[in-house]
Amino acid sequence: SYYDIDGILAEEELIPCTTLFEFSHLGDLDPDGTHHQQQQNQKGQHEQQPTVGTFLPENSRIKIPLWAVEKWAMLGFVRLQLPRHYGRRARERYDADPGDANLRKRNERFFLSGRRLVHLIEQSSTEVAKAIAKLPRRNSSNSMIRHTQALKQVSEEARSLRRTLLQTYAGERLRKVFDWSQSSGGGKESGGSGGDYEDDVSGYLNQLTEMEQRLYYAGSSAVTDLEEWKLYGNRRL
Repeated sequence: SYYDIDGILAEEELIPCTTLFEFSHLGDLDPDGTHHQQQQNQKGQHEQQPTVGTFLPENSRIKIPLWAVEKWAMLGFVRLQLPRHYGRRARERYDADPGDANLRKRNERFFLSGRRLVHLIEQSSTEVAKAIAKLPRRNSSNSMIRHTQALKQVSEEARSLRRTLLQTYAGERLRKVFDWSQSSGGGKESGGSGGDYEDDVSGYLNQLTEMEQRLYYAGSSAVTDLEEWKLYGNRRL
């Protein structure tokens, strides 16, 4: 939905990518500012150039929010990479011990951002691959071959990330969320009892993503409703 606040915030995830063309007036996207030095060397040291005229060279590595890079990726202007907390080493850690991973520290909407990133990579890779397949063979070059190989690699990583997201969300972490919610004594709304226990719950919740916290509070609220039903039954309150 256009007004989905969680979706809007999830698409704030910064996506590392490599430019496949030279972009005019976008030099400020380069965090290292190397475009300024390149332009100065080309124009001479004594000639002043306005900042608006800076360019972003080909093969520049930049980070752009997910919502902003979508159109560029679909048109094949940039080659996407996975952020570090979605990369191979991070996925291996999640697969090995998903229950204790502090995913909220990496992204409050870790699962939603990852799912949308996977969808964008798969969709853009398919579109770009179709466009490349339509080109005459004589137009093939080493750079085009490398780009095709890079597309296949990032597509494979995206599929691996999809599996990791599903296994991490639906495995041990989900069980622990339900266990904590069933023993929380009513959760945040009822206030709970016991300072140490409340501190433990608060520390645990600080490691959960936004989606997992909603599951926790839903389960905790269900426990409260069940206890009230046991106490009052179906009598009129």
